[in-house]
Amino acid sequence: MMLAKRIALKKDIFYVYKTGLPFFDSARLIGVAHLFFGTASAEIEDKGVYWEVRGVKVARDLRQVNWILEEGKAKSYDLKQKWRQLRKALEEMNKNITFKFCVQSPDIKLPKKYPALKEFDASLQYGPRGIDPMKDPVVISSQGTKPKRPGKQYLLPANELIVSSIGFSFSAYVRSGDQRTYILPIFDKHIVLSGFLTYQRNFRHSASGFVGEILACLSILLDLTIQKIPVLDFAYTRIFGRNIFSSSGYLGLEKLCSYWWQKAVQENNQDSINFLENIRQFLQNTSGININEQVQALARWVADFVANPNVDTLAKIEHLKARILSASQTQNIQGSYAVRRLLNKYKLIKEAKNMISENLPDVPFEVTQALAYALNFDEKGWMNQFTRLENAPNFSQFIREVERIISRGYYRAQQEKGKQTQEVFKVFSDRDKELAKRLLEIESKLRDDKNFRAWKSIFLLNVLSQAHITSEESSEEAQTT
Repeated sequence: MMLAKRIALKKDIFYVYKTGLPFFDSARLIGVAHLFFGTASAEIEDKGVYWEVRGVKVARDLRQVNWILEEGKAKSYDLKQKWRQLRKALEEMNKNITFKFCVQSPDIKLPKKYPALKEFDASLQYGPRGIDPMKDPVVISSQGTKPKRPGKQYLLPANELIVSSIGFSFSAYVRSGDQRTYILPIFDKHIVLSGFLTYQRNFRHSASGFVGEILACLSILLDLTIQKIPVLDFAYTRIFGRNIFSSSGYLGLEKLCSYWWQKAVQENNQDSINFLENIRQFLQNTSGININEQVQALARWVADFVANPNVDTLAKIEHLKARILSASQTQNIQGSYAVRRLLNKYKLIKEAKNMISENLPDVPFEVTQALAYALNFDEKGWMNQFTRLENAPNFSQFIREVERIISRGYYRAQQEKGKQTQEVFKVFSDRDKELAKRLLEIESKLRDDKNFRAWKSIFLLNVLSQAHITSEESSEEAQTT
């Protein structure tokens, strides 16, 4: 009996030579992977001056390519206008065997060339300004004196036009006023891209284009969590108005990408995933043009914290959240419901602390609970007491103010609620000695001003998450409930 012959699958390999323009190169790399391997797996490896893309050889389905490009047409009017050129380029590419070198080797000369779209990278419009992208994340900026465009350098062969258009079609599109931003992920040096890149691709935010860009990047990372493709940063190209100002480069989100990869993907830490989803939900729920200016300001600080977690941004988030909740007691502030849901659980706030420093001591939950309970008895004056806590210059004074508020709250609760409330507070009073000991241990770790400010902000955010602040029901809350 003859053994069955082993089936040998034919493999293919393509080379994507680098130009040094971040968004343009990312678009070409993604375009090659999807054009030549479709829904199959494409192994991508960084070889220095070029990427090597290899996998099992499959027949290209032009209907699939057209389907991808339709999304690109919806983002770019210029791409829509050049649809006939794309069709001709596809026909030419299918006839020319030299497209093994995608995007091309300098040794290969192709006769037919097409003008590059400015949406592929702002540098294609005026040329890069000759800086080191590793030192400055902005590769091109046409604000002020515009760089001179170097002649016909950016006429593209058919293969470059096709793969750039396909890769561009996978970009996230962010719109804010007259600003348009296109964003693509920057992958690690060696990855396997299996199937299509599936993530949300259309975003708007009224606070600013930067907030919309952070929302887009955060959403892409969360959507890629299951696919486990390491993302190092994001490349962008921005266009203001009708080419009044344009720029391109890197967004500089290495910290966010590292946190997402280590915690959400490799460790599969559900608390970290919930934290990032909580931030994304807040930014999505505050994206409308009718959102209150205070809430938009908070959205900008939240975006700043995601991009660069630090003490100052966290303190500002706590400060603005408290004031929005206070104002919402007497005003109908559009967006206040989203503010209440932002960092509204102990585990979410703890993850915010970990993004700054995992060495900060944990906040005693019992103390924040007791303080929140005490503040609930002062519906009109709680903000004044809260402000005194914010202004405390050191740990000792802060804790003295906490003890004063809790003691006052206990006394007032006993007067208003009687024996039933006395039993509730007894739970806290029974732990006084234990808590005092823990606070002394915490104090020794917070003698540095920066650590104390970070810990205080986390403490106060925990209090806000537990306080039952009454407010007039807004229209958005009524619709939600």
